[in-house]
Amino acid sequence: MVNTKLVADILRLINPLFEKKRNVIYEVRLVIQPCSHELNVFFEWGRIGHATVSRQIKSVQHVTEKQAVQLKEELAKQLGIAVSLMA
Repeated sequence: MVNTKLVADILRLINPLFEKKRNVIYEVRLVIQPCSHELNVFFEWGRIGHATVSRQIKSVQHVTEKQAVQLKEELAKQLGIAVSLMA
């Protein structure tokens, strides 16, 4: 079960940055730090042919890989953009 408060909080933080401009690629990147069980959430965007801009949105403590996969699926469904999970 995905924590709906966490999903809503991440979506609230991403919405001001998600401008939906033409020729811009948007992506959410979830990075798990295996030793500390910490999940960092990044929002990245970049125009085609230009450098990518990455902003850390949130850091969450005590997250398992199963919870991270569920969060990835829920964010992809809510946002409609690419969401990648890195360990």
